[in-house]
Amino acid sequence: LRRLEVEASNLRMIKTMGERLAHEVGNAVVPLSTHQQLFAEKYDDPEFRASLNTALTEGVKRISRLGQQMLFLAQDRTGMADPITVSQLIEDAFREAQKHYQEQTVYLQYETGGQSFMLTGDRVGLKHALAEVMLNAVQANPPMPKVKVSTHADTDVDGTRWVHIDIQDSGTGFTKEAARKVPEPFFTTRN
Repeated sequence: LRRLEVEASNLRMIKTMGERLAHEVGNAVVPLSTHQQLFAEKYDDPEFRASLNTALTEGVKRISRLGQQMLFLAQDRTGMADPITVSQLIEDAFREAQKHYQEQTVYLQYETGGQSFMLTGDRVGLKHALAEVMLNAVQANPPMPKVKVSTHADTDVDGTRWVHIDIQDSGTGFTKEAARKVPEPFFTTRN
């Protein structure tokens, strides 16, 4: 019964992923489609060609990234347990997120509270997850992207130790309506 519950949960997640992926690909294709419709009559206009170039660059980059994300999620990554220095993990994840904004300076402010942390886990998976959160933080304020990361330790009443990694951006934040939807898998504020 438990196995069937897990499979049903996985199928629901795949359905949600498929819906969100289709939505994101559709968002990337709209500017391309618009330019394609105007191509014959406006191609001689330098402003149109510049706009077409931007639409192609952004659309290809966005769709390629979605494909990379889906390939990463499709990998079987169970059982990975590497020792990881949290500061190195954060720096590696930030560099990965920064790759998507190479034409712009992105700032990282990292506060450890004077502590160094080690953890055990899937290094590649954790780096990917943190890079995605940091990329979202960079996207929250494109004119002047800054990512602030702080870490601190905590211990549960049963003695379990935790490392908290807090990531903040320099954007304006969510509306109240959007904040209620944030826990939904693959939530996006873009339409």
